[in-house]
Amino acid sequence: MSKLRDRLRETSRRQASGFGFTATRTAERSVRQVLVIAEVRDAAAAGTAVEAGADVLLHAGAAESLTEVVAAAGGRLVGRLVEAATAADTAAAQEAGAQFLAFDDRRTEAAALLDQRIGYVALLGQEEDADLRLLRPLDLDGAVVASPSARLTVRDQLRLRRTADLVRKPLFARLSTAVDAATLEVWRDAGVVAVVVSDPALVSEVARAADAVPRPRESTERREVVVPSVQVPADEDDED
Repeated sequence: MSKLRDRLRETSRRQASGFGFTATRTAERSVRQVLVIAEVRDAAAAGTAVEAGADVLLHAGAAESLTEVVAAAGGRLVGRLVEAATAADTAAAQEAGAQFLAFDDRRTEAAALLDQRIGYVALLGQEEDADLRLLRPLDLDGAVVASPSARLTVRDQLRLRRTADLVRKPLFARLSTAVDAATLEVWRDAGVVAVVVSDPALVSEVARAADAVPRPRESTERREVVVPSVQVPADEDDED
């Protein structure tokens, strides 16, 4: 299992609370419900993102600066963004210390996904349902989608959830503007487990919003109208 998938499992699972008020409060605040992934280009940006509260870094700069970004990450997970990746790109990213590779499946060599020492995240465009199903057999940690609306209607939320259901992977949503905790909660309930922030100036505000997202509501009643949160998939893909 990749380290990114481990981190996502910490986010998605319901932590067991101890006895008493204090123990419950600690358990509720120990893990963010939505991870903040900061896109960075160099070590300076990485350090700034870490100070701003980013959980994970996604390196989108020159390949030779990846080692410095990993060193500046303060122990946080680092991914490498290469839209048209080759097997050599994957090997170089892993050797430099990256834990996952973000790629475009239309442009990336199939051999780039053979290395089992690193995780993989697919970059999605405007996909048809059949294209989303094509990604199911891939052993992916997640799939990045364009930024949803900050004010989703119920129908929009269900459509976003349908994307998660079709691809059967956790969704990472790109962010171009700041959003509040309520928006992140709505996205979370549609299958979004992380947001990818490309603007360094937004990381701090988005991190504060992520801290304020409550845990999913627990209920013993059957409520067909409530959209449940997506769980991080197991190591082995489900059979159709």
